[in-house]
Amino acid sequence: MPTIEAIRTLPYDLPLKRPLTWGAGYRLPQLRHALLRVDLSDGAFGIAEATPRPSIYGETQATVRHIVEAQLKPLLLGRGLADFQSVAAASARLAHIKNNNCAKGALDMALHQALAQSRGQPLPQYLGLTRARIPLSAIVSTGAADAVLADVAAGSAAGIRVFKIKIGGDIAANTQNLQRLITRFPQARFYVDANETLTAGQAAAHLTALRHLGLLYCEEPLPTHRLRARAQLRRDCPLPIIADDSAFTLRELQRELTFDTFDVLNIKTARTGFSESRLMLELCAKSGKSAMVGSQASSLLGCLHAALFAGYSAVDCPSECSFYLKTAADLRLAPPIVDGCWELSAVSAALAAVQAALAGLPWQRA
Repeated sequence: MPTIEAIRTLPYDLPLKRPLTWGAGYRLPQLRHALLRVDLSDGAFGIAEATPRPSIYGETQATVRHIVEAQLKPLLLGRGLADFQSVAAASARLAHIKNNNCAKGALDMALHQALAQSRGQPLPQYLGLTRARIPLSAIVSTGAADAVLADVAAGSAAGIRVFKIKIGGDIAANTQNLQRLITRFPQARFYVDANETLTAGQAAAHLTALRHLGLLYCEEPLPTHRLRARAQLRRDCPLPIIADDSAFTLRELQRELTFDTFDVLNIKTARTGFSESRLMLELCAKSGKSAMVGSQASSLLGCLHAALFAGYSAVDCPSECSFYLKTAADLRLAPPIVDGCWELSAVSAALAAVQAALAGLPWQRA
């Protein structure tokens, strides 16, 4: 049985083609991420991307690297890994350190990746994935109508067929923009992310109007602390509601299911890794809820990991695994998008190539 021999981190900065904006004025001008590498005693390794978001999780690139080196690594070094459950058990030890979602999520994925390599298995086989094709969606940031139109046009040209449009503030203007997009791209499907910017008094009417336009869903229309209002909105509104910020973790998901606040769960492997994400997916399936996978504004590496998790059959909605297209990075290793989808086999091959390329970075022995 291999043991965890080393855990290392590197800063991972990538420019964006243009800043991502959302919600009440939040702005992401570039990616300031961290790479986490796990080495096993038999020479196998795994690399994953931590995507800190100070405005969401309170993490930064510096805090991710510090918490891994100072607190999380000592809890894991020397542990043996035999199967998925043993990795999940190792990751569960990290609960002693509160929060730090993205640091823990990336570390969990790197552990699973390393064990799959140790066992000589492609990650889809190791995880037990069954979907051959992964339908993709793309995130479109808030902004002027022409900028939003250009963003959708670029995604459409890349092969994307489903788009998540960030809304907030002027709902009338948002609705006009959506009507324009629907007319301009009749083959595309759209849904919206309100990022908690609507009010309980206006949300039901607005979402009903969006449903009449043919939109698929709305993500987090109300502030997450308005639990009863969100439950009432779900009862009143014909547009399916996506849970994201309200269900970061398994514990929060259990609360949301108790109050029946949503229809679709947006699972983000960037914050819950593979271990907790699988528990959340299983619980959703048992509760009759749909699921998608989000990539948390990830680079190609993070998008590939997210897309692989979308290979579980219970993920029945298009998944947000195309953010890498917004980075000004070398994307020659990216799988081709065919009719709005990635082939699972192509994702697996691309991930292996990306991991091999990243292994050549100047990692320092921990």
